[in-house]
Amino acid sequence: MLLPSLIPAFLFFFTFLFYLRTHCASFNINDSGETIMVCDQLTISHSPGYPLHTLWGRVNCLLPLGQPMLRVTFSSMVTATLAVVLVYWVLKMLFQRTFVPMGSSDSIPEDQQPGPWLWEIPAVFGALVFAFSYQQWFQACGAKGGIYTLNTLLTVSMLYLFFKMRERGWFIKSFLLMGFLYGLSLAHHWPNQIVMAPAYLWFFFASQKRVPFREILGSLFRPFDLWEKIRNVVSAFGFLNFIRTFTMGIIALSVYLYLPIRATQHPLINWWDPETLDRLWGTVIRKGYLGTGDARSMTTIVRNLKRFWMHAEHQFGGGFTFVLYALAIWGFIWLWNKKQRSDALGIAFLGGGVFCGIILFNNPLEGYQWTIDNFFTPVFLTVAMFAAAGIAGLCEGFSKKWPYYHVPLIISAFCLSFGLMPLILNYMATDKVVDGQTVYQGVDQSRYVSSYDEGLNMLKTVNRDGVIVCNGDIDILPLWYLQHVEGMRPEVVTFTMQLIPYDWYRDPLFKTYPFLKVPVGYDVRPETVVQDMINQHAQDRSFYFTNIFTAPWMQKEDPALPEGFLWRMVKTKNLNYAFTSRRLNVLWDTYRLRDMEPPERGYWDEYTDVMKDSYGIGFDFTGYFALINKMPDIALWSFDNALKYRQPQTFNRIYVMLGETYMALKRPQSAVNSFQMAIERGAQDSHTLARLGDAFAGMKDYSDAQSAYHAALNVNPQDPLAQAGVSAVEKLQNANGGGDSRS
Repeated sequence: MLLPSLIPAFLFFFTFLFYLRTHCASFNINDSGETIMVCDQLTISHSPGYPLHTLWGRVNCLLPLGQPMLRVTFSSMVTATLAVVLVYWVLKMLFQRTFVPMGSSDSIPEDQQPGPWLWEIPAVFGALVFAFSYQQWFQACGAKGGIYTLNTLLTVSMLYLFFKMRERGWFIKSFLLMGFLYGLSLAHHWPNQIVMAPAYLWFFFASQKRVPFREILGSLFRPFDLWEKIRNVVSAFGFLNFIRTFTMGIIALSVYLYLPIRATQHPLINWWDPETLDRLWGTVIRKGYLGTGDARSMTTIVRNLKRFWMHAEHQFGGGFTFVLYALAIWGFIWLWNKKQRSDALGIAFLGGGVFCGIILFNNPLEGYQWTIDNFFTPVFLTVAMFAAAGIAGLCEGFSKKWPYYHVPLIISAFCLSFGLMPLILNYMATDKVVDGQTVYQGVDQSRYVSSYDEGLNMLKTVNRDGVIVCNGDIDILPLWYLQHVEGMRPEVVTFTMQLIPYDWYRDPLFKTYPFLKVPVGYDVRPETVVQDMINQHAQDRSFYFTNIFTAPWMQKEDPALPEGFLWRMVKTKNLNYAFTSRRLNVLWDTYRLRDMEPPERGYWDEYTDVMKDSYGIGFDFTGYFALINKMPDIALWSFDNALKYRQPQTFNRIYVMLGETYMALKRPQSAVNSFQMAIERGAQDSHTLARLGDAFAGMKDYSDAQSAYHAALNVNPQDPLAQAGVSAVEKLQNANGGGDSRS
């Protein structure tokens, strides 16, 4: 049987090929920049620290494969693909035992023996639909996704051992290996593994033979009987084997020792500084994130459900997803009728436990529901496994109805084609709008370079020995990667105000850059500490802040002028920055602005919109600055470019400013066009209408000017600009005999 033995290899390379074709060309804006840096530099990641993934990523960083960002993403693709192969093996074991119960193969006549296609084809089907489900595919193609694909691999490995446990000679070996694997799982992403524990216990009791599982279930409501049954299970395994398994788990958990050992060296990125036992425990249990979400309530549960369904309705590709859900329901019923009830319930507990845990216990702030997306993979794994069972049931039905030799070939071809539907549909998917919200469906991330380019452009903007003050993840993560991994512009100081209140971030920052150090008292808010840094070192360094979610206090306390798409604080060191159109063109010409428009097909997300808008803000406020300083030629260049990058909801205001610019350039016809565009887009305020009147008056179109002024007065009868305009136009009309004088 050469072909069945080659199926895992074919499945691996086929899946890996598409992951490789669609992987992120640089790194996503999620936490991938941090994840790559942590793996390459062996620093400490955010809670719970992910020590296992850090070490696994570091191994991959030693490979001669391009840049570190490719190497860490490569580790994501490898673990994701291995998980797919293991899904195939698990399903194959499940269906083979369904069609040929263990120990019964000898009693079935040779001419009635079921063909291996009955379990091979459904197993391949289940592996394929899982491999190319949206969430699994998306995670496989990014560096941060490797955390979740590794978690999936460990989960499926546990399932594999539970099924392997039933084979002769594997009972104790599986038990020992499961202790080690579960310890590794807890050392990686313990919240997911905790909610999977009931499913693991279910499989464990269902797999052992000494005490019938039915007896254990029957004694659930009789505590003394249940305790007796559990003692019987322990005695069946042997007390020594339980000690060995527990020891294997402790050995695996010792991976967490990486965190305090590495923390003693005080790396620059040292989340929560887990050097002491208390800090280590706080890091592992994510203590630093307590209280950062909304209070748990029905509102948060409903929000989580909506977020789940946003992707769940197209998880396996468009309308095909609902076909697969129906097939999964049929698969569960089929397994139940085939006396595989404990396995069916165990798989259901696996996905159901994760689903309930996420929906009930996660409480992200409004607008941050996307943070729970990656945790739903085991739910869709469960759907894929039950859908595979549904295919197995259909194969069985067809083989009984048409027992001809060519039927297996035809049905196999149909089922495998059916299994490739998620690949086709998700690969070709385009974005859509649901209830006013864009749903980003494409999994092809190969053109996603905007986060990487944003980091490059920030470093290109900054003067020598400058300081970039970031406001959060979006702007600091690409800088962490470019500076600490690729070594770009090491003389530039970058830090995020978001972490300044924490001593584990602030102290290493001051140690690395002693010229930034300031006395820190009880008030560790950024508006106190960072402002002190700016005030004390303004004459030594050029300070910049980014325009992504800029803190209001920063804008108020530190007047700044636009430099590229960053802002340089005017009171900080000036390196003779020339605010001219030539200087601006030279600077913007050095920027990399690739793939800023949504593709016809492929990955696009709201973060790209945020970064694109940050360039638009740079142009927009450069125009403001130029207009205030009586440089209308620069303002015109700026506002024209702002229209290419800013969000559409801001266009009305930009057109107003374009109108003002044209008025300054004494081009009233162009000003009229701009003001009218602004009004069409909702700028119905009296000032804009009055300025439209001024533009018409500049063209000597007094009739339209009067109409615009009166429209302004209808909005605000006290508008001084409109009142003055009406009077001026009346005087001009009287001087011209009551008519227009149009040139």
